[in-house]
Amino acid sequence: MSTRSTIAYVEDDQYKGRNVVASYCHMDGYLDHTGRILFDHYNSFEQAKELVDIGAISFLETTIALIRERSRCLNDRKPEFYRTISSFMYHLDPLNIEYVYLWQKKMWWIARRLAIDTTKLKHEEGYEQWVYYHSKFEPLAQELYQWDFDNTPNAETWWNLETNKGNVSSGGGGA
Repeated sequence: MSTRSTIAYVEDDQYKGRNVVASYCHMDGYLDHTGRILFDHYNSFEQAKELVDIGAISFLETTIALIRERSRCLNDRKPEFYRTISSFMYHLDPLNIEYVYLWQKKMWWIARRLAIDTTKLKHEEGYEQWVYYHSKFEPLAQELYQWDFDNTPNAETWWNLETNKGNVSSGGGGA
């Protein structure tokens, strides 16, 4: 079973009429792999754009060259374009996409798949049902810090976290 994710960026040219560009990543989308590699090896708008613009990939590697060499690029799946972050998130299926990574405001953000067990809610008897959704975006550096005490973010990253407090904007805007 694969841990599927989507990797996206917000374009810095909002006049193109498509502000969010996203690509599918089939395997190893969890925080300790894809999240760590994005943070350590693709930590600029140019690197995020180059990665996403490849299109769908099997799994993330530390360089574009390694992705082309080792990871099957799913060439028939080109990047997808959305006008807003809200539209982008609306079209993602939280049952299939467990992690969403987004480059915006000069840093990576992460949203996770969450679920509600509706059998624990007080309602009419019925079939077992789960409702899946994505969390709000949180700074990736903060999430990595909570999971990985050996590799804490550097001072510049913490400055970015402090200056970009709050959620990722759901409207247009630059990267």
